[in-house]
Amino acid sequence: MQGAVAHYEDIGPTVLAGMPPTLAQPPRQMARWDDLFAHVESRLQGLRVWRFSWWQHMAELAQFILPYRYHWVITANTMNRGHPVNQSIVDNTATLAMRICASGLSAGLMSPSRPWFRFAPALENFEVDAAARQWMDDTAERVYAVLGGSNFYTEAAQMFQDVSTFGTSPMIIYEDHEDVIRCYLPCAGEYYLATGARLSVDTLYREYTYTVSQIVEWFGLEACPEEVRGFWEQGGAVLEREYVVCHAIEPNFALMSRSNGGRRMNVLPGHFPYREVYWLRGRKGPAPLSLRGFSERPFMVSRWSKTSNDAYGRGPGMDALGDTRQLQLETRRKGAVIDKIAKPPMGAEPELENKPSSILPGEITYINTAGAKKGFWPLYEVNPQAIPALTADLKDVQTRINRAFYTDVFLLITQMEGVQPRNELEIAERKGEKIQQLGPVIELFESEFASPAIQRVVSIMHRRGLLRPPPPSLRGIPVAIEYVSMMKLAQRAAQTAAMERGITVIGGVSAAAQASGAPDPMRIINTDEWTRLYLDQIGFPAKVIYGEDEVAEIDAARMAEKQKQDLMAMVQPAATAAQSLGTVQVGGGQNAVEAMLAAGNA
Repeated sequence: MQGAVAHYEDIGPTVLAGMPPTLAQPPRQMARWDDLFAHVESRLQGLRVWRFSWWQHMAELAQFILPYRYHWVITANTMNRGHPVNQSIVDNTATLAMRICASGLSAGLMSPSRPWFRFAPALENFEVDAAARQWMDDTAERVYAVLGGSNFYTEAAQMFQDVSTFGTSPMIIYEDHEDVIRCYLPCAGEYYLATGARLSVDTLYREYTYTVSQIVEWFGLEACPEEVRGFWEQGGAVLEREYVVCHAIEPNFALMSRSNGGRRMNVLPGHFPYREVYWLRGRKGPAPLSLRGFSERPFMVSRWSKTSNDAYGRGPGMDALGDTRQLQLETRRKGAVIDKIAKPPMGAEPELENKPSSILPGEITYINTAGAKKGFWPLYEVNPQAIPALTADLKDVQTRINRAFYTDVFLLITQMEGVQPRNELEIAERKGEKIQQLGPVIELFESEFASPAIQRVVSIMHRRGLLRPPPPSLRGIPVAIEYVSMMKLAQRAAQTAAMERGITVIGGVSAAAQASGAPDPMRIINTDEWTRLYLDQIGFPAKVIYGEDEVAEIDAARMAEKQKQDLMAMVQPAATAAQSLGTVQVGGGQNAVEAMLAAGNA
């Protein structure tokens, strides 16, 4: 399928149930497929060569930290998915530390339980009105609803484990008929990356296995090669037969057509900046499984840190790899020491050979002790003091591993020494000091992953008509994404704690000044701006805060009402006196008011 849509956007049991058992007509030959197939196959091989050293490094990281998120070789029909993969891990300190690091990143950068981004005007010092503020809040709420209704947060939690271990993790965000978006997270060993001239990752190739039924559901029967269609028609056990699916997403640049005299070949129209190709490894077929274009990059890559033009990042798992190797080795040696103390290698007299002998409790071994014979004796005696020494060294190694994964940052309060709890200002200061270590990581994550991901989701929602049109005040005004990361939260916590402490102290001084007749120090504080800044720092919903124009209107209405009440208070005594005079009779059938009016007329 060519264009801006693909068959897999509508996949599901309903689509699979409607798939015909056989295809009436064979698929048509794609004119440019020979040249495109040669290009993607050749580039895949080139990316595999460049990835080789990273591939080996990832294998060691997976062996000792995260074995279930790595594929050594992508091969179909191996039937070994349930094979044990963590025999090399004797002490799982590194795995547990990685989980703490990943959980801390997930909760601090994009937690599903709290707002972690918002929209704001990209122009500095641009004052938005109430309509613009409500539109930005409404757009953010709609994006949150789409993210929460999809598998985004589930895949993001796994992504943080991958990036903490391997330093790199790509995520693909597709449009989806049921959930608006659907996220896919290739594991280490499946994907290949390349960077562009801006040194950002702009190319993703990958290999993975799919069964016959999965291929038919994902691409549609009409796009499948003849061999796959034959297995689908046959049905039964062959539906579980696997194939290696190759996938390429890259910029939509033109290729040279060798089959057409070396002329320029546009794979897709130029208004698509990115293109995507699916095919089966080793089976070209008459056409690709899928060919489509994207209006924006459909994948984003999270990297812990980067070096020059390396496409793959480096993470804390690589820093902790040496200590993790040492931990596994020393743990095994400590076990061997304990085993030799509990069950040492024994020596015996030659006459006991081939005779019943045992060192088990309650067993009897008959030995001739004449001539000062010893019978049984340990050949190698281990000094029991070796165990405390090994234990102490293992603890040091575990501490280094935990520090490599920043567990002291994410478990700051839990591991804080001294009397608990501390005051809020001290906790905020300590947390801010710790989180400064993650500043570069957070900034790189926001620029390389979070911003492209949100922009991708917003574009999908815009195409599907799921967003309200912006108000007139925002037309022509660029809208930026502001993140509320753990670092910004720590900075805001320190700022709000200082604001609370300051207003409390000044309030006390103000009361003392008023009592003594001194000038009120509260007059130097703009309480409206203090309130707005404080509510903004704590993330108070902007839609329930009045704008400055609305506040002015409310103040004017209240002032008019107050003036009306003051006027009524002035008129009320005279009206009351007149009413009283009206009840006083002065004779002649007149009351005091009537008599006064008559005198006035005279």
